[in-house]
Amino acid sequence: MLSHMQTNQSIPAVRDLLLVGGGHSHVQVLKSLGMRPEPGVRVTLVCRDLQTPYSGMLPGCISGRYNEADIHIQLGPLCRYADARLIQAEVTGLDLANNRLQFEGRPDLRFDLLSINTGAVPKPPHPDAVTVKPISRFLPKWRALQDAIRADQSLAIVGAGAGGVELALAARAVLPAGVEITLIGEQLLPGHGRGAIARTVKELHRFDIRWIQARAMTESGSLLTLDDGAELANDYVLWVTDVAAPDWTGTAGLATDERGFVSVDQHLQSLSHPQVFAAGDIAHLESQDRPKSGVYAVRAGPCLAENLRRTIQGRRLRRFRAQSRHLALIGNGQGEAIASRGSWSAQGRFWWWVKDWIDQKFINNFNDLPDISEELPELPAALRADLPDQLMRCGGCGAKLAADPLRRVLARLPEQASALLTLGIGDDAAMLTNESGATVLTIDGFRAMLDDPYLFGRISAHHSMNDIFAMAARPTAGLAFVTLPLMAEALMEEELYQLLRGVTDVLNAHDVPLVGGHSAEGAELGLALTITGTPGPQTLHKAGGAVGDHLILSKPIGTGVILAAAMQGRALSASVGAVQTSMDLSNADALRTFQCHGASALTDVTGFGLAGHLGEMLRAADLGVALQINQVPLFPGVEGMIDDVQSSLQQANELALQDFELRNGHRFDDAKIRALADPQTSGGLLAAIPSGRAAPCVQALQRAGYVAADIGELQNDNWVIA
Repeated sequence: MLSHMQTNQSIPAVRDLLLVGGGHSHVQVLKSLGMRPEPGVRVTLVCRDLQTPYSGMLPGCISGRYNEADIHIQLGPLCRYADARLIQAEVTGLDLANNRLQFEGRPDLRFDLLSINTGAVPKPPHPDAVTVKPISRFLPKWRALQDAIRADQSLAIVGAGAGGVELALAARAVLPAGVEITLIGEQLLPGHGRGAIARTVKELHRFDIRWIQARAMTESGSLLTLDDGAELANDYVLWVTDVAAPDWTGTAGLATDERGFVSVDQHLQSLSHPQVFAAGDIAHLESQDRPKSGVYAVRAGPCLAENLRRTIQGRRLRRFRAQSRHLALIGNGQGEAIASRGSWSAQGRFWWWVKDWIDQKFINNFNDLPDISEELPELPAALRADLPDQLMRCGGCGAKLAADPLRRVLARLPEQASALLTLGIGDDAAMLTNESGATVLTIDGFRAMLDDPYLFGRISAHHSMNDIFAMAARPTAGLAFVTLPLMAEALMEEELYQLLRGVTDVLNAHDVPLVGGHSAEGAELGLALTITGTPGPQTLHKAGGAVGDHLILSKPIGTGVILAAAMQGRALSASVGAVQTSMDLSNADALRTFQCHGASALTDVTGFGLAGHLGEMLRAADLGVALQINQVPLFPGVEGMIDDVQSSLQQANELALQDFELRNGHRFDDAKIRALADPQTSGGLLAAIPSGRAAPCVQALQRAGYVAADIGELQNDNWVIA
């Protein structure tokens, strides 16, 4: 698979296309842009999750015919295929006057063109009700229900549409035979013909599923109250009922229908704001209103992709026609399906085969991506006016960002203040008053390893402060050197702001001001940070360990292989999510925990891998080690990837493994052994703790949110991995 990451660099970005939501329409937009890139356009997908489920396959997953990976489209590889940034965040607002998307806990994002395909949100009767959507949150609850429910208990499913019917039949296929299953709804299969409804009634009877024709009003404890006043006791209740639009679409000022769904015209374009498009359940298609169903989002995808292109190019838009009827296939959880279209219906194993083929084909379209051409079309005439004045850039000026956009970025950042800061940003150099008489200094930097510049800034700040924490010192100030790719001035300004906002949000949370820096143009986004610090009461060195001390690691290892796999479009979202969460976790609390438990030696685990940094500790103290390989925490997926995907430092780092003696049948080519050489970004701290205080130390770290472990013991001579 080939990405346009390198080929697209010849044309600077001049427009921001923002896709909100990874729904069935947007995955088609992304694939279309991967196969035929739109030059001059920077594409960003904003999504709450790193993978998106195909809702039609959920009943098959519930009944055990698919696993969870089978029903999800991996958004990371798809975005890389499309040369699109992927930002994991949940939208809270929309500023249409300034074309900015708003979030909780992170800076807003600019856009020139916005497309919304988030789907609808459930309307639960109370906050703790278990709703089937969003599917990513439902599946863990279903697994817990499946493990806990007994044969003498009952399950009620509220909602008798196709989703509720399929869920009830799928549940019957896997739950204990004695479980009483009740389906509740005013109408069975609304919108379907009489034949399909009659077949469904027979299937419900066949599998001992009761249908109560009523409307469930409220749920209180184990009781459901129906619209006729009757109460129904149940042990478990699942809701597959009406959905609503998210709050932010209505409050933004977009034209909506009476329920808050974005009103769009025949081109899928907002009736009130031409820079906004919408498709799928979130959209209300004026004069073509349809039920909320994924089939319409699938149908809208190609038209949405084409109209986004045409809007950018200044061309006439294409009309979308939503189908009035479609083939519905309802699985029974037992390898059969009911087929329905209008008044026609049929049933049998053949129709399950058809449903399975259609569903898997859709998923595979986006998980098994074809090769793409390196050739790019020319920049459309509508975008040429916004190209930077000089594409052949002068290096003599330092290729720095111009004064006005830089000034605007700095004005938008939080105030940078500290009791130690005498002069900061705005002067030729920063001035600090050092209260201890000594200064700790460190510098570190990266090319961007993530699509999200804000998260990249946060992780870089955590990583850079780790060297200060590894000395048991307190960080006091930071300097930034930023490299920005050439784009239109507005896009470069926004990129710098997002990056520095991530840096300052982390630094300021540790009472560390950003006191200055420098910007320059380059081939890709990069960031280096210099951090100053003051020594603490006791400086911890690598050499302080003693025989009998236990080695405690505050974070799992494996960031190198997971990030390398993600760059190749091969990492699963669960692995990427776990790595990002860990890298965005400060080691400040880990340092305090180690100090409270009498740490005698300390280092951070970064580019040389756990084996390399442990070797530095052992040489400095002239000690040996008994490292327990099975106690070393790994990120999910590391063992399965490390033989196929290697970070750039892996081979060189593995030379350090030759210093160790392997026992208990371990080999140097074992995945767990090789993981010891994996280079880490924003990795954990590795501390030597007196034997009697090691277990309480690990427990304290785990209570503080770290995936920490006791991984071995210092000894007199041999370096052993057992």
